[in-house]
Amino acid sequence: MIHESLPPLLRGLGTSLILLTSALVVTMERREDADPTGHAAMARLALQAEEAAHPGESSSDALATEVRLLRLQLQDNDLADEVFENPWFQWLGLLGTGLIAASFFAEWRLKRVIARAARAAAPPDGAA
Repeated sequence: MIHESLPPLLRGLGTSLILLTSALVVTMERREDADPTGHAAMARLALQAEEAAHPGESSSDALATEVRLLRLQLQDNDLADEVFENPWFQWLGLLGTGLIAASFFAEWRLKRVIARAARAAAPPDGAA
């Protein structure tokens, strides 16, 4: 027989796991954004790739190609990306997930207390 308080406990544990995973992802993402040496290395690699990509083109042709590529990249950056990368959205999402997990744990705790009180108030099995 499954105790009545087990489902809220499992939901709380699952939501807590989602919360911890989300916090880890946000923390790792912020750490990657704060690394200036990584950005400098990426900029150097991009410059080398750009120079190697257009060996026979004149500077105006290479510039036109780069402008076209930049326009394509800008089209890929849509509103949803901006919202999901917004730190307020990320931290409020973590807060909301934490509140959901806390409500499941509170429900679990309340059901346990009610079950204990009911067992304490119930007459023994032999008494009728």
